Amino acid sequence: MVDVFDEVEEELRRERYQALLRQWGPWVGAAAAVIVLGVAGYQFIDWRSESTAAAASDRYMAAADLIAEGDLSAADAAFEDLAEDGPRGYATLALMRRGEIALEQGDAAEAARFFTSAAERAPEPLTRDLARYKAALAQFDTLSYDDLSVRLEPLTEGEARFGTLARELIAAAALREERWAQARSRYELLSVALDAPPGVTRRAAEALAYIEQNAPQTAEPAAAEAAPVETAPAEAAPAAAEPAETQPEEDGR
Repeated sequence: MVDVFDEVEEELRRERYQALLRQWGPWVGAAAAVIVLGVAGYQFIDWRSESTAAAASDRYMAAADLIAEGDLSAADAAFEDLAEDGPRGYATLALMRRGEIALEQGDAAEAARFFTSAAERAPEPLTRDLARYKAALAQFDTLSYDDLSVRLEPLTEGEARFGTLARELIAAAALREERWAQARSRYELLSVALDAPPGVTRRAAEALAYIEQNAPQTAEPAAAEAAPVETAPAEAAPAAAEPAETQPEEDGR
């Protein structure tokens, strides 16, 4: 009797398993397929990204070699191709190198355009801030103090990596335009900035010395109103001298 009951219970258990398998089996199979396909897709994308980055790296190094060989035109063309179809990071670096080539060829406006494009495409803040700083530096001779301040002030906020260099460039623009007060204030801050490199601190001290020698002297503060001078009461005028007694002339003398 015991065996009969066991067989019946086993049969019922098998039927329940089969029912569950029929109900959830397709979902479980689909989920497993999705997981397998997801892992395979991720591995493929990862492999493709690595392959693309490796190819871009080779192209970048080949273009850099052209610069070392002095062939700036060929290097610029190679960086142009990389900037158009390379991964975002390498495209940004290629634009930066094109800006440097333009500077070497004496075209500051074109260099600034490349640096600005690099800043817009930069995938991370460090490269973006460097590109913005170099764009402003390339246009230093043509931008006014106010224009440079607008472009560079964002780089001086927070923990920007190029904040010190940006502040120095703004100070230099103020000095160039003989805005003595702004220049003095900015160089004074740079001269005591703890995060300033030694070179920046030294140049700030030199600029302050130049300002001291060349800035027009500020007007002395208006002299304090003169306190009323207490004057001693005038001494009484001496009594009119009595007319000297005249000695009557002695007759006969």
